[in-house]
Amino acid sequence: MVSVCFCYIGGMDRSILNEVIEAEREVQRCIEQEQERIRLWLEQVQQEAAAAVAREEQDGSEERGKVLDAARAEAERRAGQVREAAAAEAGRLERLDDRELAARVAKHLPRILME
Repeated sequence: MVSVCFCYIGGMDRSILNEVIEAEREVQRCIEQEQERIRLWLEQVQQEAAAAVAREEQDGSEERGKVLDAARAEAERRAGQVREAAAAEAGRLERLDDRELAARVAKHLPRILME
């Protein structure tokens, strides 16, 4: 015996679907904004490190050069960690399946709608 099931997506269901889609777009926008914020921060850190290196090179102090090299290495290490963490988080969010995404959207939707 074959049974056919027809589903009707009513106005309320479409409204919920539209809210979920909009929330998904908002999540994507947040990810993109966070990536841009991190990119700008990394750029600023690199510029500051380069400026500090230039100042120290002009000063010629060997001890300051060593401290600066250590600070630059630390800044580069921290920047790498931030970049890796951001990429991992973005990748994790992109790999969410529909069920997980729907659960996250449902969790954050009230806050998003309040804004």
